[in-house]
Amino acid sequence: MARIETITYQSWTEFKAQLVYELFGNSHFQRGIYLFRGQASSEWKLESSFDRTFSSLDKEERTSTLALLLEFFRKECEATNLPNDIWNDDIKTLALGQHYGLPTTLLDWTESPYVASFFAFSDAISVGIQTGDVAVWTLDSRVRSVWSAESGVDICQVPSIGNIRLRNQAGKFTISKTPFDCLEDYVKYCDDDAVALKRMLIPVGDCSDALADLDAMGINHARVYPELVGYALAAKVHVMLSKGIHPT
Repeated sequence: MARIETITYQSWTEFKAQLVYELFGNSHFQRGIYLFRGQASSEWKLESSFDRTFSSLDKEERTSTLALLLEFFRKECEATNLPNDIWNDDIKTLALGQHYGLPTTLLDWTESPYVASFFAFSDAISVGIQTGDVAVWTLDSRVRSVWSAESGVDICQVPSIGNIRLRNQAGKFTISKTPFDCLEDYVKYCDDDAVALKRMLIPVGDCSDALADLDAMGINHARVYPELVGYALAAKVHVMLSKGIHPT
């Protein structure tokens, strides 16, 4: 079976210092080889919002429910001016809906470990997690026996036209067509001894340091959510960090 490796860092500073070496050795960072996903808790599974929302449904009912979601989403968006090629392509429609709260079978990833770190720490603030570790998951796209449509989980790159969030987040997706509820279970099932996933753990207590560093890099709510909601969240986090306030 394919392997999942866990790496525990003692601090955000240690994570920054060792990340590139962990992935590339003495070489430089190479964009596109790895995908990254940040999660506020190391205990959370790699499962889609659709699977979480409709976990009580059996597999057959989930298929029809997904089709119904797409149908209603398209009807609700009839007044928009988005290109027709988005509405005529299920993956593009799902990718757009994903960024605005629609439960989908897509799982968000990014080509940037720092964008992933931002989501991990900012989500920890949003849900009030103050102990334990955040997780930055790393997917090795070179393990083609695991990450392919033929195997059951494919990596999708959707054009960012009409979806500025996707562009700013350097976003990609995985889409699963397997009976497994999370990627961890799927990877363990695959007949390959390669490391397909790495789970990098960083103390959630380093939240303030991490978000301050990421803001200095230009990675903040105003950047990844380039609308009024993002600007409001950016202002909130900036003031909380400046006052040394950790949310409860």
